[in-house]
Amino acid sequence: MEYFRIRQDHRYLHPPVITNTIDMVPGRRAVSLENSKRIPDVNILFADAPYSLDFLDVLDSQLFLVSPEVKKVFLIYEPEMAFKEVCILNNKAEEYRLYALPLFLEMDCLAEGSIVSPDRSHVKRLCLRKDPEAPSIFKAAGLMTDVVMIRLDVAESLLRRGIQRFLLEPVEWEEEGKTQREPWMDRGLDNRKGRLWKGE
Repeated sequence: MEYFRIRQDHRYLHPPVITNTIDMVPGRRAVSLENSKRIPDVNILFADAPYSLDFLDVLDSQLFLVSPEVKKVFLIYEPEMAFKEVCILNNKAEEYRLYALPLFLEMDCLAEGSIVSPDRSHVKRLCLRKDPEAPSIFKAAGLMTDVVMIRLDVAESLLRRGIQRFLLEPVEWEEEGKTQREPWMDRGLDNRKGRLWKGE
């Protein structure tokens, strides 16, 4: 089954920039199932800007957050997935949006073909090991950033519901020492039009 990396659409120019993430967690690495009890169930985060913000369906530049609509789809495929509630408040523009902070199952899935920065904060090339036991949604373990993978049927469910403010990037797989590209990886389609988009 094909997987995609789901991430923030950085073509939008005004996403929220949260100023008080430390009020919820000391850092991105503290967001985990093991640390669940230390994360408040309900959180108010501030992203004050003198203009209206682009409240996208997926945010990942600071924390990995999803809109309530994405959360509903995730729960269809992973009913036991845990979430923390987040309200992002822009006092200057008098607006807010509700988000969910998913606590993903983490998998040690990076193959030797992956290229990761020395501090493990950036993945220059993503290559995963195929695992027939992989869940429909998971996060790659051992990184300082969030690399979240969703199965093709999850991606299709999001798009069918008109949830489009995110990016889907194809993934290379390493099997028996050989890197493989799926034939659909060269389509180069844009999910903002209800289709899949190949990352730059």
